[in-house]
This record gives sequence, C-alpha cells and structure tokens, in this order.
Amino acid sequence: MEVRLVDPDFILDIQTMSCKDKRFTRYFWYFGPPKKTSKLLRPVVMIDEPFLKRRYCGTLLTAIAIDPSNHIFQLAFSITDSETIESWTYFLEMFGSNFHGYDTRFIVISDRNSIIINVVPKVLLFVIHTFCVFHISNNIKITLESTRITFRMVAETLTSINFDKHKNTIHNIDLVGLQYILGIPKEIWYNL
Repeated sequence: MEVRLVDPDFILDIQTMSCKDKRFTRYFWYFGPPKKTSKLLRPVVMIDEPFLKRRYCGTLLTAIAIDPSNHIFQLAFSITDSETIESWTYFLEMFGSNFHGYDTRFIVISDRNSIIINVVPKVLLFVIHTFCVFHISNNIKITLESTRITFRMVAETLTSINFDKHKNTIHNIDLVGLQYILGIPKEIWYNL
C-alpha cells in the first residue's frame, strides 16, 4: 500500500493481523488542523460511533470540532472491528497524543455510552466530559413526543425559573422520563 504525505499534520496508523493476511484490525486517520489555525476552533470536541453495515462491517469512531464559521471540522476518525474498551482506548490515545489544538482544558461531548464514560477520564485526563443533549433526548424511553420536546426546552433554557417550569411540565406528563433526565446532572449537559 502506498500513502502520499501531502499534509505534515496528517497522521495515519494501520494495525494489521499479519503481513500475509493483508487485513487491518484498526485504522486511524488524523487530519489535525494546522498549528496556527487550531487555536481558532471552539474548545469543544464531539466524539461518536456510527456503525458500518453491509459488506464492510465495523465501527467508525469520529472526533469533530467547530470552526469560527460554525462549520464542522473533521479532526480524526478510526475504523475498528467493533465498539470495545480497546477500540475507544486506541482511538482516544491516538487522538490525544496528536491533538495539539489547546493548551488548556477542553470539552469532549459524547452520548452516554458506558464504554466512552469509562475510557475518556482514563485516557484524556485534561478534558471535561459532557453529554450531548440531542442524544439524551433521543434516549428518553417514552411514548409521548411532547416529553422530548419539553426536554429540549429544559436543556435550552437560560434561567432557573424557566428550567423549573419546563421540568414541572415533564413531571405532569411523564414521571419515568423525568427520573431519567434528573439522573443525569444538568451541569454536564451540552447543547451546541
């Protein structure tokens, strides 16, 4: 396989089973921003794991940021055989060792995946880990769409008075949904 290096900030790591087999077990790409522009990105990195289906099964692990124009900036991604502690550890270690974007702490947003919750604080010691409001609202186990809508209103409110008002609305509609929401400390909700 031949890879031409055009961008000095580009990192590629391929882990294979054996040379004869010609199959990879993990593949990591890092498109990191040039050092002079990395400071312009928001100090927020979102990680997620869409699944690959059909002929090429596996899991795609991704890390993105937002640039000054509110556009998505793809930082890194990895293709792994499945979503495991080992695959997330590999991805976050590779990402953390190559990401030179911030001199201070930054925020990592993810869904409430138990693997991510356990791996992030062990690998990325300098980050603040928060949960994506969109994923939280999609995970509410309810039959009433109105609870999801009200939850989004709770998450986007800017005052404690409105927060309590919307929380009481959910209490009246769906007590189980409210218990789920209150089980996640509101200090770690993140809404872009």
